[in-house]
Amino acid sequence: MSKLSIRTLLILDILVPILVVYTLFVINETWHNREEAIGNVKSLLAERVAKHAAQIDGDFFAASKIPETLANMLSVDQTQNEEDFDAIIREVLESSPKLIGMCIAFEPNAFREGLERFAPYVHREQSGSDELFSVDLAKTYNELDDERKRDYMTWDWYRIPKETDQGTWSEPYFDEGGGKVLMCTYSAPFFRNGRFAGIATVDVGLDNIRENMSQISPEGVIYRLLSASGTFIAAPEPGLVMEETIFSIAEKYHNDQLAEIGKDLLRGNSGVVAYNGVFNNSRMWMAYAPLPMSGYGLKASMPESLVLAPVYARLARSAIRLFIVLTVCSTLIVIVSWRLTTPIKRLAKFAKKLAAGDLDVHVGNIRFASEIAQLAHTFDKMVIDMKANIESRIKEETARRTVEGELKAARRIQASLLPRIFPPFPDRKEFDLHATNEPAAFIAGDFFDFFFIEPNKLAVVIADVSGHGVAAALFMAVSRTAIRTFALSDQSPREIIDRVNKVLSTDNDDLMFVTLFYGHYDIGTGELTYVNAGHNPPYIVRKGGDLKTLAATGSLIATFEDMAYTEQKVCLEAGDVLVAFTDGVTEAHSSQDNVLYGAERLEQLLHEIREEPVEKICDRIYHEADDFAEHERHDDITLLVLRRNETYSVKHRPSSSHD
Repeated sequence: MSKLSIRTLLILDILVPILVVYTLFVINETWHNREEAIGNVKSLLAERVAKHAAQIDGDFFAASKIPETLANMLSVDQTQNEEDFDAIIREVLESSPKLIGMCIAFEPNAFREGLERFAPYVHREQSGSDELFSVDLAKTYNELDDERKRDYMTWDWYRIPKETDQGTWSEPYFDEGGGKVLMCTYSAPFFRNGRFAGIATVDVGLDNIRENMSQISPEGVIYRLLSASGTFIAAPEPGLVMEETIFSIAEKYHNDQLAEIGKDLLRGNSGVVAYNGVFNNSRMWMAYAPLPMSGYGLKASMPESLVLAPVYARLARSAIRLFIVLTVCSTLIVIVSWRLTTPIKRLAKFAKKLAAGDLDVHVGNIRFASEIAQLAHTFDKMVIDMKANIESRIKEETARRTVEGELKAARRIQASLLPRIFPPFPDRKEFDLHATNEPAAFIAGDFFDFFFIEPNKLAVVIADVSGHGVAAALFMAVSRTAIRTFALSDQSPREIIDRVNKVLSTDNDDLMFVTLFYGHYDIGTGELTYVNAGHNPPYIVRKGGDLKTLAATGSLIATFEDMAYTEQKVCLEAGDVLVAFTDGVTEAHSSQDNVLYGAERLEQLLHEIREEPVEKICDRIYHEADDFAEHERHDDITLLVLRRNETYSVKHRPSSSHD
C-alpha cells in the first residue's frame, strides 16, 4: 500500500513528467541548434575567406599586369633613355597610389654597351603618398655598409625570373636599399634579340595589406595572411609577422593538425576544419583559401565558444522558463491538493465509521469539488439503500468477473492461434520452416499458418486482413478457421480458396477483406501449388541467387462470392527458399522522408542472406524493415520462410503452369 500523500503523487505524476519531457526537448533542441550554428559559421567563414582572398588576389593580379605590360614594351622598343624610364615609372605610380615602387633592372651591357649595372627605381615612402623618389638600385645597393651591400642581380626578385623565364611574386622582404619598407615584388622578365635583357618589377607594400586585413576582420573572426612559404605576412599578433611561419608555430605548440592545414593551404586547396587553438588551447573553426596569383594563402579563425554562445544563451533561457513553469505548477499543486484533501478527509472519516458498521452515518454537504460532492451524495444514498442493493451488487460483481474471465480467455485464444514452436517439425529433415508475426499495435490482423494435409504435403498460408485492432483480429480468426476447415487432402488450393471466399463474403456487412497466399508444398518433389489472392507476391530465391516472384492469381478474399481463382505451380530445387511476407515489410517507411522500404531493397537483402538459416532470414528481414522505419511500425509485419534441403528423384518434375 502506498504511503505517499496526494500532494506527493501529484508532484511525481505532473512535475516529474514535465521535467523529463522538457529536458529531453531542450537537449534535442540544443543539439539541433548547435549543429545549425556550426553549419552556419562554417558557411560564413568559407564565404568570407573566399571573398577576401579573391579581393586580395585581385589586387595582386592587377599589380602583376603592370610589369608584364612594361616588359612587353621593353622587349619591342629599345630606344628609351634614362629620362624615359623615370617618366614611364612615375606616370604609372601616380595613377596607382597603392603601389610602393617600380624598377627596370638591366643585365650587364643590355641597356647600353659598357654599362655593367643599371636599375632605375622610383618609389614612395609609404603607400598612398604623393611624393616620389628616383634612385638607381645599382648605386644605392652598392652604397650600403659591407654587411648589407648586395648586387641587385643576387636578389630573388631578379634571380628567380631570370632563371625561370616567367613572372613571379617574391617572398616578403625589407628593401633597405630601395623603398625601405616591408614589401613583396612581382618581377616580369623581358628579352631583346632573343636574349634575356632584364626585369620589370612592381612593389606592393605589406603595411597596406595588413591595414586592409584589420578592416575586414569582424568581431570574433581572426584573419591571417601567409606567404608562399607559410610566413605570416598579416596577423593580429605582432610577434608572428615576418618572424614565424605556420609550420614553426605548429612545431612550437606540438599541433600536427595545424601543420597539415598549412600544407593543404599552400598546395592551393581550401577548406573548413575544426582544430585546437595553439594560443589558448580552445576549440576553433578555421576556413582557408589560396591566392593563386601570388601563391599566398588566407585563413580565418573563430572560437567555437563564440559560435555556440547563442546556443548556450537559449539553453539558459530554457532553464529559466523551466524553473518558472515548475514553480507555478508546484504552487497550483499545493492549492489543488488542499482543495482535494479537505473533502477527502471527510470521506475518509465516513468510510471509517461505515467500516465499523454504522449505517446511520452521513457525509453531509461538501462545498469544493463537484465530483467529490457528488460522490458524497452517492455515499449517503448508498448507506440508505445498502441493504436493498447488496444482493444486486454481488450479482453484478459476479457477472463482471465472469465477463473479465471470458475476455482474458478470448485474448489467450487469439494469441494461441499462430504456431509458436520452432522448428515446427523437427523430425522432417527435408525442409526448414520458420515464421514470425510482429503486430503494429497490440493485436495483429496478419497471420500465418502451416499444417500437413497429407504425410508429404504441407499447407502454408500467409494473409493480411484489412484494418487493425480487434475487428481485424476477429476476422483473422474466422479466416484462419475457414482455411483449416476446408483444407482437405482431396481439395486443390483453388477449390479451398473458392470455398473460403464464399464463406467469408457471406454477410460481410463491414466489407472486411483479406489478401492471402495459400499453397500445397510436396515435400518429395519440391512442387508448390499455390493461389495468390491479391497478396504481395512471395519470392522463390534460387540457390544461385536468381529471384522468381509468385504473382497474384486472383483478387481479394471476401469481396465477391462468385470471384474465380486460379492456381499455379512452381518447383523448389535443393537449396531454394520460399519467402512470403505481408506489406508491412515493403511499405515500411520513416515518418521524416516517407520513403518506402520497397521491393528493390528487399530483393537486394534476399541476395545477401539467401544461404543463412531460415530463422536468421526472418530475423534479418524484420530488423532491416524495422530499422528503416526507425522502429515506428505503421503496419503488421509477418514473414514465412521455407527452404528445401534435399531433392528426391521423381518420375516427373513439374513446371510452372496455370490451372
